[in-house]
Amino acid sequence: MKPATKDEKHILVVDDDEHTRGLLKDLCETSGYKVSLAEDGNVALDLIATARPDLMLLDLMMPRRDGFSVLRTVRENTALVDLPIILLTAMGDMDGKIKGMELGADDYVTKPFKLVELQTRINSALMVREYRRRLMAAEEELAQLRALDPLTGAGTYSQLKASLDSELARSRRYGRPAAALMFGFDDYQAFRYAMGRDGCDKFLALMAQEIRTTLRGADRLFRIDSDEFVVLLPETDLPGAKVAADRLLQIVHGLKPEGRLGAADPRVRFGGAVFPSEKIRTSEDLLREANRSYRALVEKSAQLVFAG
Repeated sequence: MKPATKDEKHILVVDDDEHTRGLLKDLCETSGYKVSLAEDGNVALDLIATARPDLMLLDLMMPRRDGFSVLRTVRENTALVDLPIILLTAMGDMDGKIKGMELGADDYVTKPFKLVELQTRINSALMVREYRRRLMAAEEELAQLRALDPLTGAGTYSQLKASLDSELARSRRYGRPAAALMFGFDDYQAFRYAMGRDGCDKFLALMAQEIRTTLRGADRLFRIDSDEFVVLLPETDLPGAKVAADRLLQIVHGLKPEGRLGAADPRVRFGGAVFPSEKIRTSEDLLREANRSYRALVEKSAQLVFAG
């Protein structure tokens, strides 16, 4: 992220005294900032909405609408939560400074102003805002990485519950079905030994890629364990879920990977469950029934079983 230069920064000066506004305007423009002026709190709020300043210098004592009211209104707006606000306070007004900090002010400058102090306060507040934005961007990027399994690109276990909750809520609202498929390997350890660690990892990545190419845009693939996956299928009833599972089963069996000792057999089994159902009321129920049908496959010597 390229830091903004001073001439790209916009400061809103809010003070009911015309001489003070002019003085602050000159001081800020001397430092290379663009400046807008507001003579009271109502004008300030209008300018914030239209001009979108990067920082506000806010006098506390004003008629019609004082600085405390403006500060409170701004901080209640989630879109303006990171707008730096520096209070303009009278010397010795400690009560005003404390109340301003409680309402979410970032800093204060005491009248009469000193150019060096004003520059320092403004630069510091803008720098903190820039670092906060960079940190938020990094955290969002990290959250996206955590939401995907690094090997297969599938969603993670931590994301599965939220996706199930969202899909079942939508299904209830519109009276539409939803299905969950669970699948895994017959003997993952034997398959991993036959393929070798690197070969097995490459196969899992390829398998996930091939599966995603056949899924619809709203369908999602999740990896919940080293050898177990879940496919969430919105707008899918029982016959449709069985067709999807059979198609995915054929895709996996058709990959025919080469192991250390020749061709390996990636045998997988699919279980599944569909909402609505008498047994399924919640997302946990849907996943539980899909898991139950999947676990029953070994006993039934089947490759495709659905709950209910």
